[in-house]
Amino acid sequence: MDVMPKWAEVILVPLISLLLAAVISALVILGIGEDPVAAVKLMVQGALGSTYGWGYTLYYATNFIFTGLAVSIAFHARLFNIGGEGQAMLGGLGV
Repeated sequence: MDVMPKWAEVILVPLISLLLAAVISALVILGIGEDPVAAVKLMVQGALGSTYGWGYTLYYATNFIFTGLAVSIAFHARLFNIGGEGQAMLGGLGV
């Protein structure tokens, strides 16, 4: 099997993943009888439409950001950290 070029791995794969996630989300939203464009507009406006929304978005994302950083440090050392979920739960106790 041929190896993908580096540009495809860095740019193309994430773009295809985002596009596929958007299409599946739109189909699910259509399946429940709502407008996908209005749903996305409502999510973005609720999360980023005010300073209050920005604060809550950052407040709840901080735990996931630090969990991702912890896993990436282990992965960079060529180790696999399977405890990320438990670490996130215990870290959430302090939030």
